[in-house]
Amino acid sequence: MTDGAARPGPSRLIVTLVVVAIALTLGAIVTGFVIAARLSSDATAPQTGPLAVPAAPAPGESGRYCSQLMPLLPDDLGGFPRRALIAGTPGQAAWGDPAIILRCGLSDPAELTCAAPLTRFTGADGTSVEWLRTASGDSVTYLAVDRPVRIAVTVPDSAGIGPVQQLSDLIGATLPARRMCSAGGVVPPDNS
Repeated sequence: MTDGAARPGPSRLIVTLVVVAIALTLGAIVTGFVIAARLSSDATAPQTGPLAVPAAPAPGESGRYCSQLMPLLPDDLGGFPRRALIAGTPGQAAWGDPAIILRCGLSDPAELTCAAPLTRFTGADGTSVEWLRTASGDSVTYLAVDRPVRIAVTVPDSAGIGPVQQLSDLIGATLPARRMCSAGGVVPPDNS
């Protein structure tokens, strides 16, 4: 006997179980991706703890010009936080990871000659700083050469030139400009 009613389909319980199973499977997959992403980002997260900076000859790092400049260095350089140093010296500072490293009071490198090509950064106030630029691997080092003391800033390629511009503004406003060369020779830094 047929009463014209449609034959019932799968039980509601079975449908509910299938929907729940699909939802749980999708949830497990999404959770797996989230965990993998967190583990990956934790492994590559910047390490901004204390940093050991290799020593470099810096006879002027305790001199009057570095002593004047170092306390004025920013806590944030181009969006990179300042880092504490392990056994750092008075003329060193660092920011970010990979680290931007500043060294004040250095000796003149062999690359510094009166004919060396220089890069100029000019600040909003019109002061400028002349830099000797040297590249090595995945970083660039800029050496301020038109101030009484030599200041080197090593910047990873990933940081761009913003940090050097910011430091140029500070150096230009803080330390007096002077000629790099006189009588055909490089004027040595004033490390007093």
